Order: sequence, then structure tokens, then C-alpha cells
Amino acid sequence: MFEGYIAGKFANKMFEKDVFKIVKNHAMGGALIMIFPLFGLDWIIYICILWHMYYAICQKVGVPLNFGNIIAGFVVNIIVAIVLDIILTFIPFLIGFIVYAQFYFSGKAYIETLKKMKN
Repeated sequence: MFEGYIAGKFANKMFEKDVFKIVKNHAMGGALIMIFPLFGLDWIIYICILWHMYYAICQKVGVPLNFGNIIAGFVVNIIVAIVLDIILTFIPFLIGFIVYAQFYFSGKAYIETLKKMKN
């Protein structure tokens, strides 16, 4: 019984590390894209990276990416983006950090939302 508990805790930590790695890699990619001037194309790539992150999280968690999950991801992203923009926009030259933080907090909030939706 105790061994099962320890194995479950270890498996949960490994799973969380895998999901965090997905979020971290996508956040770094989004931040790098936004640092370079791509004349409007950067926002299209930003959105693609963001939705690929949501898709990868859904795949890892084992939840299909359906309309409800898409709406949840959209709402979570809008809330996180607005809050971080309000807090950090006044500081110049931080667009890479702002985007990294948006991805990180958006991914974390999306994972929590999926957990609640799954239960």
C-alpha cells in the first residue's frame, strides 16, 4: 500500500515535469518569436505556438481538444494576457519576458482548467 502511494507520487511528479516542459518550451519559442521584428507575422506565429501548446497539453493529459477546451483556452489566455499587459506594459524592452510570462501562466492556468473540467 505504501509502495503504491510512493509510486503514484513519483509518477505524478514525472507527469508534472513533462507537462511543465511542454509549457516551458512553447513559452521560450513564443518569447523568441516576439523579440524579432517580423512585421505582423510574429502575432500569427505567436498564436500558432500558443495553440500548439494547448494541443500538446491536451495530448499529454489525455483529453481531446474539443470546443469546450478551445473556449477554456481562449478565455484563460485573454485573462492572463490582459493582466500581464496591464502590469508590465509600461516597462520598455520587456516584450520577450512578457510573452514568456503569458505563455507560462496561460499554460499553468489551462492545465488547472483541464483538471477541473476532467473531474
